[in-house]
Amino acid sequence: MPKVSVTIENEIIEWVLRQTNEEMLDDKLMSNINQWLAGKKTPTFNQIEDFSKKSNVPLGYFFLKTPPKENLDLLEYRTVDSVELANPSRNLIDTIYEMEQIQNWMKGYRKETGYSELPIVGSLKNSNDVFEIAKRIREDIEISDDWYSNCTTIGDAFHYIRSHLEESGIIVMVNGIVGKNTHRPLNVNEFRAFALIDDWAPLIFINNVDSQRAKLFSLFHEITHIWLGENDLYNDNYRAKDIKPIENICNAVASELVVPIKKFIVEWNKRKDSDKRIIITELARIFMCSEVVVARKAFDNSFISREMYNNVVDDAMKAYRESREHNQSTGGNYYNTMGTKLDGKFVKALCESVKIGRTTLSEAYRLTNTSRKTFSEVAGRLGGII
Repeated sequence: MPKVSVTIENEIIEWVLRQTNEEMLDDKLMSNINQWLAGKKTPTFNQIEDFSKKSNVPLGYFFLKTPPKENLDLLEYRTVDSVELANPSRNLIDTIYEMEQIQNWMKGYRKETGYSELPIVGSLKNSNDVFEIAKRIREDIEISDDWYSNCTTIGDAFHYIRSHLEESGIIVMVNGIVGKNTHRPLNVNEFRAFALIDDWAPLIFINNVDSQRAKLFSLFHEITHIWLGENDLYNDNYRAKDIKPIENICNAVASELVVPIKKFIVEWNKRKDSDKRIIITELARIFMCSEVVVARKAFDNSFISREMYNNVVDDAMKAYRESREHNQSTGGNYYNTMGTKLDGKFVKALCESVKIGRTTLSEAYRLTNTSRKTFSEVAGRLGGII
C-alpha cells in the first residue's frame, strides 16, 4: 500500500508538542517532527496517526489550520500563573473533560430523581471571615474542630473527611493518571486539585500523585471553594507570590480546618521550650497534616522566622521528590485502588440508574473506566449493587 503524504501546519505540530510530555515520543518520531518543522520532510498519514496516539491528541486536530480553542473555562480559575498552565498538558485537559462528564451525569440523575439543589454551594459567597467560614463548613459537614482525633493515620483522616463530603452531596474523585492509562501520569507541578462548582453536583478532583498530607490540605482548600461558589484549579507551590485574594482566603480556611488556631497554640505552648523543628514535626503528627502547614501556622503567629519556614518547605519538597524516586509500589489490589478513585455516592447512583433502565451498563463502564468483568466488583466494594 503506497504511503500517503499529508499537509500539517507547523503551528499545529508546535501546539501538540506544547501539550505533550516528550518522554512519550520516541527518538525516531522526534527526528521526523524536527524535519517536518524544518521543511525537510513531509509527514505520511501513518506517521501523523502514530503521533496522535503517542501524544493523546485527537487525530482530527492535526488537520486543522489553527489550533482548536478548547472549552477550558477552568483554566481561568487557576490559583497562580504558571508556565505549565499557560500550555496545559493533554493529561490535564482530558482529566477535566472526564470529570465534567461525571458531573453532568450526576447532575442529570439528581434532577430526574427528585433531589434538590445543594444549599451549601455558594452559601458563603463574598465572605472573607476565615474563622466564620471554617465554623460554617464544620457545621455543614458535621465535623468537630478536633475531628483529627478520630483518625490514626493520614489515610484515615482523608477518608474521614471525604466520607462526610460525600454525605453532603459533594463528589470527590481521586486519580494519579488519566482514566486507567498508567502511561499517562498526572503532574503535581501542573496541578494539585480542582473544583467544579455546580448547584446540583459539585465535584472535587484530587491529584493522587501528591503526598498524602498535601492531598488532605488540597481537599480542604477545594471544600472552601464550594462554599464560596467559585471554580478552582489549584496549583499552589507554597511560595507563589501572585496568588489571587480568594486563594489566600481558601488557604487560610483550609489551614484553620486542618489546624485550628486555638488548639495549635495550646499544643505549641506545651512544647515551647523544645527545639522548634521538633515541635513542628510533633504537631504535624497530631493534626494529621504536613510540616509545611504547621510551619506556616507558626510563622503567621510569629513563633518561627521566615528563614525557618522556608527551610521546612525546602525539606518537605526534597523528601517528597526522594519518596517518589524510591517508591517501589507494587500497585496494590486493583479493586481497592479503584475504590479509592471513585466517589461512593456516584457509584451507588450509577447502579440505581442501571437497575431502573435510565443508564446502560456500557455507559456505566465508560464513566467508571471499568469493564463488565470489573464493574460489579468495584461497585460492590463501594456499596452499589447490580
